[in-house]
Amino acid sequence: MIDTLNKGFYKAFQLIFTKGIGIIEKTFREDELELAFRVNDFRINQRPDKKSLRLLEKEIKKEQSFNTCVTLAEGISLGAIGIGLPDIPLFLGVLLKGIYETAIGYGFNYKEEKEQILILKMITAALCTDEEIKKLNDSVEFWIVHMNESQIIYDFEEEIQKASIALSKALLLSKFVQGFFVLGIVGGMVNPFVYHKIMKYVSLKYKKRYLIQKRLGIKNER
Repeated sequence: MIDTLNKGFYKAFQLIFTKGIGIIEKTFREDELELAFRVNDFRINQRPDKKSLRLLEKEIKKEQSFNTCVTLAEGISLGAIGIGLPDIPLFLGVLLKGIYETAIGYGFNYKEEKEQILILKMITAALCTDEEIKKLNDSVEFWIVHMNESQIIYDFEEEIQKASIALSKALLLSKFVQGFFVLGIVGGMVNPFVYHKIMKYVSLKYKKRYLIQKRLGIKNER
């Protein structure tokens, strides 16, 4: 079962990163999100306080709340008719949609390959065990700091594999249960919890990265 899930997520990641980003982009208002960021970023530049930052976060959280509802509806509806594994592309599509919206909300370009590496690393770290968290979190932090250096080395396929394994482990039981008719409703309810766990971690990292860049910008202006 775990191998089947791994292969399912791996193929879904490959499909989305090579051909599916454009499809995901059709499901959200990229231009409006970019405009909202520019407005909120300008406000923060003019008035760098907690209220201005909360307004920026409010726009991002609004989109995340909608996506959580989508993952719940998708998981329960497919679980109710005994469908488990086929919902992997749907769940991953909604998850990446949420991450892309968050990236835009903090002013980052999710389309760049090195940004996609960061996304994969964050998914892996968000779902890791307590024993792994320090190592994987350090890997995320290191990548954020050094990702734009020309000599940085990375293996895209390896990062996809790591993220696929992390998602497979997190959703293993729910996908198994989801394949059993009405009992699958319970399994489908796991989807939003996994989505929320990942998005909480992703949001914290993008927020931290945004604030660090702001501080560096202010420092360089002095």
